[in-house]
Amino acid sequence: MIPQFKLTEISRRALDDATEEMIQYTESMGIETIFSKRAASCKLGALGTCCRQCALGPCKDKGACGVNGDTIVARNLLMMVGRGTAAHASHALHAARALQKTARNQTTYKIKEPEKLKSIATKLKLDTSMGTENIAIQVASQAISDLICDKPSMRFISYIPDSVAKNLSYLGVIPGSVGEELLNEKHETSMGTMADPTSLILHTARLGVADMASLIIGTQLQDVLLGIPELVYSSIGFNVLDKNKVNLVIHGHVPLLAEKIVELSEDEELLKRARALGASGINIVGCCCTGTEVMMRHGIPLAGSNLSQELIIATGLVEAFVVDVQCIYPNIVNVARNFHTKVITTMKEAKITGALHIPFEDEHADEAARRIFEVALENFKKRGNNIYLPEGKPRELIAGFSVETCLTMLSTINPDDPLKPLIDTIASGNIYGIVLLAGCTSPRVVADESHVTIAKNLIKQNVLVVATGCAAQACARAGLLSPDASQYAGDKLRGVLALLGESAGLDRPLPPVWHFGSCSDNGRVIILISAIAEKLGIPIKDLPIAASAAEWVAEKATSIGTGALALGITVHLGVIPPVLGSKEVTTLLTQTSEELFGGKFIVEVDPERASVLILERITEARRKLGLEIYTAAHILETNKLMSIVTPKSSLIQKEGIGISCE
Repeated sequence: MIPQFKLTEISRRALDDATEEMIQYTESMGIETIFSKRAASCKLGALGTCCRQCALGPCKDKGACGVNGDTIVARNLLMMVGRGTAAHASHALHAARALQKTARNQTTYKIKEPEKLKSIATKLKLDTSMGTENIAIQVASQAISDLICDKPSMRFISYIPDSVAKNLSYLGVIPGSVGEELLNEKHETSMGTMADPTSLILHTARLGVADMASLIIGTQLQDVLLGIPELVYSSIGFNVLDKNKVNLVIHGHVPLLAEKIVELSEDEELLKRARALGASGINIVGCCCTGTEVMMRHGIPLAGSNLSQELIIATGLVEAFVVDVQCIYPNIVNVARNFHTKVITTMKEAKITGALHIPFEDEHADEAARRIFEVALENFKKRGNNIYLPEGKPRELIAGFSVETCLTMLSTINPDDPLKPLIDTIASGNIYGIVLLAGCTSPRVVADESHVTIAKNLIKQNVLVVATGCAAQACARAGLLSPDASQYAGDKLRGVLALLGESAGLDRPLPPVWHFGSCSDNGRVIILISAIAEKLGIPIKDLPIAASAAEWVAEKATSIGTGALALGITVHLGVIPPVLGSKEVTTLLTQTSEELFGGKFIVEVDPERASVLILERITEARRKLGLEIYTAAHILETNKLMSIVTPKSSLIQKEGIGISCE
């Protein structure tokens, strides 16, 4: 056995003690991870002014062809958002095709939520008089058409309020199919084509709206196939791995195969084989967003988020590390070489050199899952003594929030109009506003710290925080997804959480941060706030809401953020986007966008300052609605409570320009 590793007091890389301990442990072993080998930033890339669209370059600031810096920055941003949208649309396409094949009896999946399927068909104005399978084929076909066929506008845009859709239509920002938009994006950004920054940014917004529709498609259809999440207790931390069991970790974003793995983990024949090998059972553990999906539906515990993937393998306890798509670091193969772990890729979009590939197809999902278990069981015999788990127990959490979860809770208060209690609570100020924490966790800052700081500051001011993806996991590691965390909420919000906890059938209050699922489930939040806006007869931009991507990393985050902005949501970014090399693009995103859409980007790296700016945005919305607002004196007291220290170089300036990238 290796000697016990001792956590040392050095400059922290992660807010969570267990994560920091694992970082230091891997470094002591000479194992490189995302925390130890992050490359220095390219300043031109950070500003967005590097152009390498053809062999005349690479060019900086101004192209050899005469293209100016504003166009270079806008073009680079459009390509970035395009790739993020492509990722979410590809995910949605997997869900749509799985539903279609299931309706045709070509898979072993079942349609678990026929009533939700019917409600989707009704929303899309499809014929619901036929049987479940025929309705499913219609819905799936419409989704596939939205994603890859030639059409003037996406049908799933119907989930967006009419007031928002009319404005988007007027601005020319209603997308055709995602495939058509992506084809146009590739053409426009090719050498010698589009050279108007405003047109490029409007196309960026159109792709953002297409991304939101893709998120809605993926989540809604997965719910139909896999089940609607319900409130569930679970836990998060490296110590959900079990030294006495065969540990299989699932990581990625498309949960179709993961669902079969969870089902098969209870197979008596496999359990018998595990016990024959000396294990006490089989332990399925989640990582990142596929892990979140199975947690939401089955309570499967989470070992960690995307930043944790290398560290999870470094425990030496993982027999099989199974990945599907997105946010998968190729370095996991290098880390796994130090241990017995088998890295298994499963989807054609995400093969990794050095990993074992077991192809997943909808029609043969059971066979693929069984092959994965064969590998994991065989590998258990090879587990060595190079095992390490950090100190501390996993954190308790409650997950499983969805639109349906919320309406079910609220219906115990008002069965005839479930949204009314929520709207009344917001109007009274008991919930001062709602803020979505989304996006990744980043090694460029103290991982988790920005999300947790903003969440704590806002719930203290009676703001309800809803969270998705790795941002939600950051809050979970800090204990904010536990009922006990209601003690950190303001008095008014605390009372609401207690009441809703009782309505939900819990003997404890709800947590002050609600876990709405994976990053691919941001569509759930959009559907909920759209319902509130429609109920009130106002556009989304007038609601006391905001979003924050305090530690965003992935291109998918840019597409989500841009889509939210286009719908009228003000979005805080805690990591500087690569646009500051262009005064025109920066102004478009931080000022002009508010005039066009009602939403804008707020860029602020300091989470304390960001908390105040988000609260000010909510206060302004409440003022315009004629609702009770915090007074200037109260805001001043809030600033003191948040212990704000003005950053050396604030990223918020009236002009929205001239910001240093250092």
